[in-house]
Amino acid sequence: MQQSAMPLRQLQQELQRHLLGEPSTISGAIVDAPPLSAAERLGIYSNAYRVRLIDALRDTHPMLHAVLGDEVFAALGEGFVAAHPSVHRSIRWYGAELAEYLGRTTPYDGQPILAELAQLEWTLAEVFDAPDAEPVTRAALTAVDPAAWNELRFKFHPSLRQLQLCWNTAAVWQALKRDAAPPEPLRAPNPASWVLWRQHLQNYFRSMANDEAAALAAALQGASFGEICAALAESLSEEQIPLRAASLLGLWADSGIIVDIR
Repeated sequence: MQQSAMPLRQLQQELQRHLLGEPSTISGAIVDAPPLSAAERLGIYSNAYRVRLIDALRDTHPMLHAVLGDEVFAALGEGFVAAHPSVHRSIRWYGAELAEYLGRTTPYDGQPILAELAQLEWTLAEVFDAPDAEPVTRAALTAVDPAAWNELRFKFHPSLRQLQLCWNTAAVWQALKRDAAPPEPLRAPNPASWVLWRQHLQNYFRSMANDEAAALAAALQGASFGEICAALAESLSEEQIPLRAASLLGLWADSGIIVDIR
């Protein structure tokens, strides 16, 4: 760099503006002499910044990268970086809008499963990075006074997420994870509800039946056990509800997603 009256903080801010495509005076502080001009020197920084952001997208979306291949993913990254400059202090959180970008940008919007695959991978990354909490065991549930069950409420693990998937996205992800050939994209007759969570430093996800999805949604909104049973009444008979509700709570406890009962 040339001698400059700019303080270091201002130099950093001007370089950042340049990298983000904003008006900047940073070129006046860059050496313009052989073997590289000021523009070429700045180009090195701009290219390195863009490549690092694309690398971050690839790190978070390895299966999407596997589907698209190096060249198409690089082109996707270039377009996304141009449309979405980073606004985060940590590069870990860069790329949250990728699924939405795929869903509205040609030619990717012609393959809707790509947006779902990106959303699944981003959600799995959120699950893995979420705070930890000590789960409640099934034994703790059975120890509750039966008279208190109707008003019982539950707190869930911070890693818990829910997704609606319209395509066989999970099957594609699982095949790619095994280095196997993925199935052809297939749209389901109806959207499927999926639950994702972390247990013992391992991510898990599975589909849910409609009644479980309704019960979990109610529980996550703070519903009592009695209100969760009411949510099940939309798809089950009155005789079926108690056993199904108890079965779901046992499943949730065994999965480690319940962390408190009140």
